[in-house]
Amino acid sequence: MEPMNRENADLCIVFPMGMEAHPFLRRVQVLRRWKNGGATYREVFFEGSVFMTVRCGVGPAKASAAVRNLDRRPRAIINAGTAGGLAQDVKFSELVISCETLFGHEPSRVLASSALLVQTVAAACCSAGLNHRIGRIATVKTPVFAREEREQLHCLTGAQAVDMESHAISEEARKLGVPFVSVRVISDDLNSPSLPTSRDLKNMLRNPLTAPSELKRFVQWKRFLLNFRKAVQTLHPVLVDLVRKHQKENLFFESQA
Repeated sequence: MEPMNRENADLCIVFPMGMEAHPFLRRVQVLRRWKNGGATYREVFFEGSVFMTVRCGVGPAKASAAVRNLDRRPRAIINAGTAGGLAQDVKFSELVISCETLFGHEPSRVLASSALLVQTVAAACCSAGLNHRIGRIATVKTPVFAREEREQLHCLTGAQAVDMESHAISEEARKLGVPFVSVRVISDDLNSPSLPTSRDLKNMLRNPLTAPSELKRFVQWKRFLLNFRKAVQTLHPVLVDLVRKHQKENLFFESQA
């Protein structure tokens, strides 16, 4: 992996998936791109600012490894991606900004996000005219789609949204001593239908003459992907606003105490 030219990177934006990063990366100039482990790193330029983006991969283990493998200590880490809604009033396309994160299986181990970062991301959402809330985000090891399981997770953790990376990245940011926040757009809420597993999808593709009930589930999955892509489009205006504010006002990139 090639070293960065500066001793410290001002900002590191971590995306789990390429689909989540793509709209934002279309707005920036990629100066360098390299891989380390399963993660993809980019040094990018936008309106006078040079910073880093990371596509870490799905899951807490990959997210942790991607941050540990950073070759320079950033001054702030923002995790951006999608999430599932856990509370009844959390709706599709709403943005959830983490005030706290935790693992779903360890509800007592809570990490607070940077208050300054939370305020700045919320202001960026307001500037973009996007519906948002500040709340707790739970991270799990495997996807949680069923409504009953999400309601149980909400009762257990008090979280508004669930993903598979935020708390893992927050833990690594804390070890580095840098401020962290996660901003997640809701790609499916409690009213979204339960989706088939990857195994179900493979079986349907192998057997095109499947039962109508299975075909219905396949249609549900396709609808989910369409909504997913629509939700992702709300992330990049917020991230662009954050980069612009930092470039003009040198905002929020302060070391944690």
